Amino acid sequence: MKPLRLFATALTVLALAGCAGPLVRSLGNGDGPAVYQLRGGRVDQVEAEAARLCTHGYQVLRQGQRFARPEPHDNAATQWLQQAADWISGMPGNEAQATIVCRG
Repeated sequence: MKPLRLFATALTVLALAGCAGPLVRSLGNGDGPAVYQLRGGRVDQVEAEAARLCTHGYQVLRQGQRFARPEPHDNAATQWLQQAADWISGMPGNEAQATIVCRG
């Protein structure tokens, strides 16, 4: 019974982690405006988080996106293993990031 309960708990934690929004890191800027580094799965997620953090608008200092697709000749098992390895290593195949400065 306990292994089943442990499995259910781990599955719940993993499901909630998959629903998490973009990662936000505040960068030191002294007495100046707030500066953030944002990372997420898609650019629109990062932009929505920037709008939430900076209610008076923001300036983008740097923005980039990386989208890695499995090779078309890879079979389903190979693609699944590649995606699982990306997830375990913390290096997702799809990533958007931006560094922003909040206005006023």
